[in-house]
Amino acid sequence: MLLSLVKWPIAITTAFFTPAAVLAFCKLLHGAWDANLWRAPFGIGFCIAGILWLIFRRTKIVTFLATMEHEFTHAIAAWLTFVPVIELRSTDGTTGADSLGHVRLGGSNWFIISSPYFLPTVPIAILIATFALASTPTDFARWLLGAATAYSIFSTWSEMHFQQSDLKEIGFLFAFLFFPGANLLCIGLLLANELGGPSAAGEYTIEVIRITCGWFGM
Repeated sequence: MLLSLVKWPIAITTAFFTPAAVLAFCKLLHGAWDANLWRAPFGIGFCIAGILWLIFRRTKIVTFLATMEHEFTHAIAAWLTFVPVIELRSTDGTTGADSLGHVRLGGSNWFIISSPYFLPTVPIAILIATFALASTPTDFARWLLGAATAYSIFSTWSEMHFQQSDLKEIGFLFAFLFFPGANLLCIGLLLANELGGPSAAGEYTIEVIRITCGWFGM
């Protein structure tokens, strides 16, 4: 009930901060360029994964893995909102109309439905594992995080279309208001963390708020 009450306030608030998020994200990209991030492990992993996605994205194995990640993100959102997961299934995309994947839940809400379209599940998992296993990320961990970030961006973009049943269910107006800002925030946090650690990620969020408040003389 609470989630349904905050759906539209969250969407409108996110849309309100989106223009500032664009500017803050552009500053991050400028900082990444100045820091030669694209020649570092994160940037190399990002570029390689992006190229591989463009080449192999329609293959059976990539379709299977991407769909499984999509459905698993639905499942994670369900667990986070205390909705039971009854069944989680994905196939290689060759067995009929229902073959791309399915998660059967004991309920639903807008957060569960929209989660795969803004939550970078794989990068978050890599970050958690990295912080749990080592105080300082290794070059391989940074490479893997860059590759996972590229995958998250490209796969999410490929799922954003008017035939997508999830988007029809939550409403295209909600998607238009919420997803741009939510994606800028999530990807921006990943990039800021790579540039300067958790403190830089926090500063990115504060910068979005600061820019918006400045426009309104607050």
